[in-house]
Amino acid sequence: MLKTLLLIIIIFATGFFCEVYPQSVADTSKVLLRFSEPMSRDGIFDISNYTIFRDDNTPVRIFKIGVVPGDSAVVLFTEKHIPNCKYKVIISNLRDKSGNLISEDHNIASY
Repeated sequence: MLKTLLLIIIIFATGFFCEVYPQSVADTSKVLLRFSEPMSRDGIFDISNYTIFRDDNTPVRIFKIGVVPGDSAVVLFTEKHIPNCKYKVIISNLRDKSGNLISEDHNIASY
């Protein structure tokens, strides 16, 4: 278990899910989104496909996206998260390798 803040959130969407693991370091934070199925690389590096908001609806800036080997997870490199603050991440326009689009009914997770 990590010694930093660790939360698991599940997004149910067309047969797969996503877990969210936030981690803060220095002036930036990393958010790991882990999917239950490998994701298509089409759009996976596009920052506009991910949105993060603090609980006061202030957007969190995303600097870049990294893909974990196997294409079943991405790391969002963001501005520093505020401790004890709640966040929500919204994913859009992403598909798994079978071509299934993440449903807009199931593309939000809170952490």
